[in-house]
Parts: sequence; C-alpha cells; structure tokens
Amino acid sequence: MKKFINRPEDVERQVVDGYVKSYPALIRKVGDDVVVRTHRKRGKVTLVSGGGMGHEPAHLGYVGTGMLDAAVGGAIYTSPAVDRISAGIEAVAPDATGVLLVVKNYTGDVINFRLAEEAAREEGVACDHVVVNDDVAVGTPTQREQRRGVAGTVFVHKCAGAAAEAGEPLAEVKRVAEKVIDNVRTMGVAIAPCTVPAAGKPGFTLADDEMEIGVGIHGEPGIRREKMEPVDAMVDEILDHVLADIDYAGHEVAVLVNGAGGTPDYELALVANHVHDVLSARHVGVWHTYMGNYLTSLEMRGFSVSLLRLDDELKDLLSAPADTPAWQQGEANLAEDAAPEEDAAPKQVAASEASNVPAAEATGATKAVIDVISAVADAMGAHKDELTELDQPIGDSDHGINMARGFSAARALLPSLAGEAPAAVLKKVGSTLVSKVGGSSGPLYGTLFRKVGVALKGDDSLASDENAVRCLAAGLSKAFVGIEDLGGAKPGDKTMLDAIQPAMEALEHARGEDAPLVEALAQAADAAEAGAEATVPLQARKGRASYLGERSVGHKDPGAASFALLMRTVANAVATRAK
Repeated sequence: MKKFINRPEDVERQVVDGYVKSYPALIRKVGDDVVVRTHRKRGKVTLVSGGGMGHEPAHLGYVGTGMLDAAVGGAIYTSPAVDRISAGIEAVAPDATGVLLVVKNYTGDVINFRLAEEAAREEGVACDHVVVNDDVAVGTPTQREQRRGVAGTVFVHKCAGAAAEAGEPLAEVKRVAEKVIDNVRTMGVAIAPCTVPAAGKPGFTLADDEMEIGVGIHGEPGIRREKMEPVDAMVDEILDHVLADIDYAGHEVAVLVNGAGGTPDYELALVANHVHDVLSARHVGVWHTYMGNYLTSLEMRGFSVSLLRLDDELKDLLSAPADTPAWQQGEANLAEDAAPEEDAAPKQVAASEASNVPAAEATGATKAVIDVISAVADAMGAHKDELTELDQPIGDSDHGINMARGFSAARALLPSLAGEAPAAVLKKVGSTLVSKVGGSSGPLYGTLFRKVGVALKGDDSLASDENAVRCLAAGLSKAFVGIEDLGGAKPGDKTMLDAIQPAMEALEHARGEDAPLVEALAQAADAAEAGAEATVPLQARKGRASYLGERSVGHKDPGAASFALLMRTVANAVATRAK
C-alpha cells in the first residue's frame, strides 16, 4: 500500500484537522470528526449530514453558508457512531428552528442517524430526516428503498441548504430535499479499486482489460464485471439506465460528472463531452454541468453521472449563493450570522479515559462476565484481519476493523464496572458499542448485549447452570427480535441473524435437556458456526452485500462470522473458568 499518510489509525482525525486549518473562516471542529460552520446560523433550520470518511470533499467540504451546518464523520467508509451524530446535532440546534438530517441509504447510516434523531427529539429538538437513494445500479424504480445514496446527495445538500438559508421552515426544507431525491438519478463505473488504509489492500482486483459497472462509493465491487470499453460506451450504458428510470422528456437537467477520486479532469471532460451529446440527441436540455471530484471513493479510478430533473424552483436553489470549502458561488450574506465565543459540542469522553476511573475489584458473577467480555475483545482483535478479508469481496472492508475498535472501547470501560451487577455490565457495554462504534455493527451488537443484560434480572441469574442457560436463551431470543427490528433483516437474508437463530435454538434445546452451562454454550457455538457457514451459498438481501446481487453468493457473511466467533469465545471462556 502506497499512500501519502502517516499511521492508518490517525488518518481520519488528521484529514479533519487539515480541512479546518485550511478553511478557518468557513469551518471549525467541535468534537471528534464533527465540523460546523464558523458563522452559526440563527433563527433558521440547520442541516446535518455525514457518513464515513474517504469521500472528500464530501461531507465536511460542504459545510458553510448555503449548504450544511454540520458534517459528522466516521472511520473511512463507516457510518459515524450515534454519539458523534448527536454531538453534531447539539452543536447546531441552539437558536435553530429545526434540524434536518440528510442520510445516505446505507444500513449503518440510517440506523445511527435515526437513533440520534430520536435522542434529539427526546431533548425537545425539532428534528427530521431524509434518506437519499439515487443509485439506479441497484433496485428497480419501485424498489427505491434498496438503492444506495451516492453522488446525487450533493444536490440535496445544495438545494435543501439554500432553502434553509432563505429561512424556510423545517417541513418546507424537508420537502425541497425530498423533491431533489425524487428527481435525481446516478450510476457509476470504475476501472481500478481503492485501498482503505486500515485494510491495507484493495477491496477488489481488476485485470487491465476489466471494469466494474454499477460501483457504489465505498470501494465495493459493482453489480457486474465487464471487459473494458471506450468511455463513450460506458457513458451510453450509464445514461440508458438513468434516463429509463424517470421521464426526463421536456425537462432541463443539472448534470453532475463526478470523479471517484483517482480520475483526472481530462478524462472527466471526455465523459462530460459525451453526456452532452447523448442528452442533446435525446432532446434533454442541459441547464448546467458540474464536473470534478464532488463525492469520491478515496483514490478509486472511476466516475459517476447524476442527472437532476429541474423546474424553476430547483434552478433558483442551485443558483443561490454558497460559501463552503468545496462549493463557492455568488455573494453569501453573513450579516445576520455571528460566531459565538463558545459554541462547542459537549466534550466526548474517549473510551480510553474510562479505564482511569477508580473501581472496586470485580468478584463473583460480575468478574465472570467481565472476564468473558475481555476474552471476546481479545478474539475480535486477534481475528480482525480475517473478518476484514471476509468483508472485502461483499462489503466495504471494515467489519473486522470496526469489531476490534468497538470491543476495545468496551474493554476500556470494564474497570469502571467492577462494582456493578452482571446485568448492568452487559447493558453498559451494549450502550458503549451503540454510541462508540460506527456502521451497523455498533447498534446491532449493542442491541445484543443490552438485551442479554435485560434478561439477567438479578445477581442470582447466573447462580446456577439452570438459571444461566435460561437467562442466556431468553436474552438471545430478545436480541434476535431487537436486531431483526433494527436492521430490517430476516433469517435467510445473509446477515448475522443466520448465525444467531441456530445458536438461540440450540440454547433452548439445551435448556429443555437440562444441559450444563458449558455444554449448552458449546452446542450454541457449534450451531452459530454452522449457521455462519450456511450463509456462503446465500444471496444477500440486506446490507451492502445485497447491492452485489448474485455476486454475493459464495462468500461467508462477515456479521454471521463475527457472531460465531463471539459465541465460540464465550463458550471457551466459560469452559476454562469451570475447570
């Protein structure tokens, strides 16, 4: 891996700091990877967007007058955790008439932003959201809930941001954002992959004469692989899909020719040239063309084309002044805005700080639970690369990284929980995973731990094998339902549920047979591993792997694999303690 970086684990923080130091008149940092406008908007709706980093200049490059009020970043290609999103909302909610969250349609982003929205509403903030799903490479026009949010998101930022800057109320700003979403379509292609620094190798490989059609923005493969074609043929296919999705006849369009990060402008100009020719031949008028790197995928060699169907309202919003690091036009009026002296989001306590909290020595059942969680954290760290490799062909190369990071944060919390009951330990570890881990892994594994914690109703829950097996079986059942509700997946969709269900059933069977705890957990671990292995022939129907369609067949689901690893580690740790 050759990149202009220092340590991979420092990349995201240093990118944010580099932007803030370069554009201090426009943006400033108020928390870990949370960037806001230097001049805060008052008495108007504020916009918050974000996602995993690696898409620069999105999203922090669009913070400023006329666009976003805050951008929240996560690890590369990983949705920001709930606490970071909440920090972004808290930073811009004071003096605002409402907050609109602009979310791209990925499981982790949708879950985490909605959890932060719910928390904000509980605190009395008028908060709402929209979900961008402009990628025509996946799903049909009637299955837009399956589609990814890609480069068309930039048009949402611009138009909704202009409406908010003009003082429109929250419902109106949301209407504008949804209008853009309804009228924008995108599709992309790549001829070379990118490398996530923490993974150290490309998410997929391509021969010199191959290309990936229908790529997303997270370094994942496209919907299919083809032999290289001239760029005009690539544009023809992209526009065939885009123009067939909605009726552009009789409308002017805004064109976005977006580079994926490693494509030079002279090649993007070739794309733009043919886009104009095709649209002219099809009697679609081009109102304006935007060409360049707007929403990238690290150094991927590729491009996407977005078409936004316009009317007079959207033209006016696109033409409105903006002053951000990555989008500047017109004369932005800052007269009514002022940067307060103190406007930072509440300080976020790093997970490493929790280990410094003095605590009593853990004993009994609490010590057993803490020892097991520590063993799980060790296992996730030891198998980080293996889980990441499973994620590379069908995901975005970050599952092992996220699991290791999340359980490391959980382990750092454990010394402060030594005096707590086992149920409280599990619930607080679950809450840490939800708040600190990005992507979908945090909320899903957080739900798992919290639900098991709820099932341990008292200190005597682990006092006997019978009680322990009963409570663990009940907890896993509650977790199954909670994860099913949160992620929207079902057994057979090629997700972690395909490993959880057989483990849950094995525990129930062991309970009925009055099996000792060690034996019951061993059976559950066996069942989880078999369930994970059974995902190999399945076609994914949820999560990022689902975007690959039939190309997801033949690969083990990383989430199912990590749950099987968790169950085997728990079983082994309990067996070791029993000796």
